[in-house]
Amino acid sequence: MDKEQGLEIGRAAASADVAQVKALLSALIADGDVKRRGTWSYFANKTLAYLNNEAPSPFSIWNLNGNIKLPFAAFSALPQVTCPGAGPCLDICYSFKSWRYPAPYFRQLVNTLLMSTAHGRDVIASATSKLPQDIEIRLYVDGDFADVGQVDFWMEQIAKRPDLSVYGYSKSWRELLAYDGVWPTNYLLNLSNGGNAEYLRHDVARLPIARGDFLTVDIDKRLAGKYDDKVYKSAVRASAKSAGIDKAFICPGKCGACTKTGHFCGRSDTSGVAVVIGVH
Repeated sequence: MDKEQGLEIGRAAASADVAQVKALLSALIADGDVKRRGTWSYFANKTLAYLNNEAPSPFSIWNLNGNIKLPFAAFSALPQVTCPGAGPCLDICYSFKSWRYPAPYFRQLVNTLLMSTAHGRDVIASATSKLPQDIEIRLYVDGDFADVGQVDFWMEQIAKRPDLSVYGYSKSWRELLAYDGVWPTNYLLNLSNGGNAEYLRHDVARLPIARGDFLTVDIDKRLAGKYDDKVYKSAVRASAKSAGIDKAFICPGKCGACTKTGHFCGRSDTSGVAVVIGVH
């Protein structure tokens, strides 16, 4: 499956067009071997069986296992089709890199479809209520708040679980500003860049949930991802300074180990301090 096929299925899911999702999955299945584990056809077949109420979901809504870079529970949806604030960031969006593998794509697809219907949101709400106590969570590793209704949904779920420490990054600034409910005190927002509404940055920064900026800066592509390299750090620092950021925290690429007192982006005591990272 190529990126355009993935986006076509994703657009149908984001608009709650279940019939179209099923049709596109059926076409994908026809192109491969559903018995060959780990393939696109294999996961498309399992997802279609779930949508037809013939089998349980092949994926958990929350990824509780994390990974070496993100040792927290995480929720994701499909990028671009759920990102109303996306702009130039789409040209460097790391989320698409995960589409090299079928499993991440289909997990994002199922969550996108669930978020698009009332019944699906009930399913997500139930899963969220059963999360372990007192854990750290990243909301939207991939994807974003697709509309203000989804902002309202997530703020309600987070408020119901005050024991959770929830943080995220967003460019859905119009949707966040349109929300007129009560902000939960256990959610922190990082304002990423590359969106289509930069003129709203100062307005969003004044929201009580805002921790501060998380900015991607341009560096030599050969340094991308070399977080421990002194040359990388120097390049990021220089790029940030040229953008007018004299004091910034350089993201080390591994969320769970960036400071001795918790991850920087999820701490309220780091409010107002910009975090910078090289294009990766």
